[in-house]
Amino acid sequence: MRSLMYSSPQFYTFSLRAIHGKDLDRRYREIAKIARHRRVFEVGCGPAFLGRYIGRERYSGMDINERLVRYAVKEGYDCMVGDIFKDEFPEADVGVAVDVLHHITPREKELIERMRESFKEIIVIEPVCAFNVRLPESLRKLWDSVFGDADGINPFENRQRWQFTEKELMEYMKEMGAIRTYTLGRDVVAIFKGRKHRDI
Repeated sequence: MRSLMYSSPQFYTFSLRAIHGKDLDRRYREIAKIARHRRVFEVGCGPAFLGRYIGRERYSGMDINERLVRYAVKEGYDCMVGDIFKDEFPEADVGVAVDVLHHITPREKELIERMRESFKEIIVIEPVCAFNVRLPESLRKLWDSVFGDADGINPFENRQRWQFTEKELMEYMKEMGAIRTYTLGRDVVAIFKGRKHRDI
């Protein structure tokens, strides 16, 4: 079951703004700065927030949520409904995953490897903790199912394990192959080199 956050593009946007505040724009500006003039493909693209910073001509994305993808397409972005573990990624220079790994844990390494096979460079941005609401577990689970990160893909029990300190998360990203990690507000940014060397 999906929380209200994933019920509509409008509620999704409101929720992200409420959760991340100024960090939301900061993270997308950072990605645009790293990507520069290159073509970008975003896994778990939602309503294509990142596309506004990259530009329609250089941005594409994939998400399993049909409502969010429909909205992105209506706004003029090249987005598709798909499974990021099964469906083929389109050609691009840079692969991006923002707030995705904690949604799919414990399969994050699988996704990173898949992206490294598909793109020249990968940019990952993740929160240190998936759950910042300080409540007993039973109430936290209720909050998650109604207002939180429950996306209908991965159960609460898996997602609640995403609990790190900044140092721990940066070390974990390096274990998965990141060549550079740093903090950005309340997030950790990790840069991976892909194995795709042909010109695209």
